[in-house]
Amino acid sequence: MFGTVRYFTDFLKAQIMYNFSGEKMISLSENHARLNKEINVKAKNSKEKVEYLLNLEKAYGIINKEMFGLKEELTV
Repeated sequence: MFGTVRYFTDFLKAQIMYNFSGEKMISLSENHARLNKEINVKAKNSKEKVEYLLNLEKAYGIINKEMFGLKEELTV
Protein backbone atom coordinates (compact mmCIF):
# COMPACT_ATOMS: atom_id res chain seq x y z
CA MET A 1 0.00 0.00 0.00
CA PHE A 2 1.40 3.36 -1.02
CA GLY A 3 2.80 5.39 1.84
CA THR A 4 3.92 2.58 4.12
CA VAL A 5 7.50 1.90 5.13
CA ARG A 6 7.17 -1.52 3.50
CA TYR A 7 5.99 -0.02 0.20
CA PHE A 8 8.88 2.45 0.05
CA THR A 9 11.45 -0.16 1.11
CA ASP A 10 10.23 -2.63 -1.51
CA PHE A 11 10.14 0.08 -4.17
CA LEU A 12 13.70 1.20 -3.47
CA LYS A 13 14.97 -2.40 -3.42
CA ALA A 14 13.24 -3.14 -6.71
CA GLN A 15 14.80 -0.07 -8.30
CA ILE A 16 18.25 -1.13 -7.07
CA MET A 17 17.74 -4.57 -8.62
CA TYR A 18 16.53 -2.95 -11.84
CA ASN A 19 19.84 -1.09 -12.03
CA PHE A 20 21.60 -4.42 -12.52
CA SER A 21 19.58 -5.26 -15.61
CA GLY A 22 18.38 -1.93 -16.94
CA GLU A 23 20.01 0.24 -19.51
CA LYS A 24 19.86 3.41 -17.45
CA MET A 25 20.97 3.38 -13.84
CA ILE A 26 19.04 5.52 -11.38
CA SER A 27 20.69 6.37 -8.07
CA LEU A 28 19.11 5.76 -4.71
CA SER A 29 18.93 9.50 -4.08
CA GLU A 30 17.16 10.05 -7.43
CA ASN A 31 14.59 7.42 -6.51
CA HIS A 32 14.19 9.08 -3.12
CA ALA A 33 13.48 12.40 -4.84
CA ARG A 34 11.05 10.70 -7.23
CA LEU A 35 9.10 9.20 -4.33
CA ASN A 36 9.12 12.55 -2.54
CA LYS A 37 7.48 14.17 -5.56
CA GLU A 38 4.97 11.33 -5.81
CA ILE A 39 4.03 11.85 -2.16
CA ASN A 40 3.35 15.53 -2.85
CA VAL A 41 0.90 14.50 -5.58
CA LYS A 42 -0.80 11.55 -3.88
CA ALA A 43 -1.17 12.78 -0.29
CA LYS A 44 -4.73 13.86 0.40
CA ASN A 45 -3.88 16.25 3.23
CA SER A 46 -0.92 17.59 5.18
CA LYS A 47 -1.20 14.97 7.93
CA GLU A 48 -1.01 12.16 5.38
CA LYS A 49 1.86 13.90 3.60
CA VAL A 50 3.89 14.12 6.81
CA GLU A 51 3.19 10.46 7.59
CA TYR A 52 4.27 9.37 4.11
CA LEU A 53 7.41 11.50 4.22
CA LEU A 54 8.38 10.04 7.60
CA ASN A 55 7.81 6.54 6.26
CA LEU A 56 9.94 7.32 3.21
CA GLU A 57 12.78 8.53 5.42
CA LYS A 58 12.56 5.37 7.53
CA ALA A 59 12.67 3.21 4.40
CA TYR A 60 15.58 5.21 2.99
CA GLY A 61 17.45 4.70 6.26
CA ILE A 62 16.77 0.96 6.18
CA ILE A 63 18.08 0.66 2.63
CA ASN A 64 21.18 2.71 3.40
CA LYS A 65 21.88 0.60 6.46
CA GLU A 66 21.44 -2.65 4.51
CA MET A 67 23.54 -1.51 1.56
CA PHE A 68 26.25 0.54 3.18
CA GLY A 69 26.22 -0.71 6.77
CA LEU A 70 25.67 2.66 8.37
CA LYS A 71 26.44 2.29 12.07
CA GLU A 72 24.60 5.30 13.36
CA GLU A 73 20.85 5.16 13.51
CA LEU A 74 19.00 7.55 11.26
CA THR A 75 16.32 9.24 13.34
CA VAL A 76 13.24 10.84 11.95
